[in-house]
Amino acid sequence: MLQDLDSLAARIGQLVQLTRQLQAERAALQTRITGLEQERNALRDQLAREQAAQQAVSEQMREHTSQVETLRAQAQASQAELDLQISRHQADFEAARQSLQASQSESQRLREAAQAAQQRIDAVLMRLPGASQE
Repeated sequence: MLQDLDSLAARIGQLVQLTRQLQAERAALQTRITGLEQERNALRDQLAREQAAQQAVSEQMREHTSQVETLRAQAQASQAELDLQISRHQADFEAARQSLQASQSESQRLREAAQAAQQRIDAVLMRLPGASQE
């Protein structure tokens, strides 16, 4: 019976040792779980910050895209206005050039008419009595 008690005491000692070992492992696992939970929370916070930053960048991108589209529309309107003004100025230039040509032609015709008239006057004056013959 003493042997049974010794055997029982040895088994109880083993159980106590195993229980202490399990408690130590449990404490280590609990510490590890706490660390992992803290790491998870930190990663969750970091993810939230990165998502907020990404959302802010996306919003800025939308705003910039909108501004670019507005500027593009303004540039196209300005280009159309400029093209219209160029067309008007070209038409005005062409009209002025044609008017100048007509004026030059009329001036040339008037010079020729004046020259012909001068020649006729000179011829008439030459035929008048008392005109000097040079």
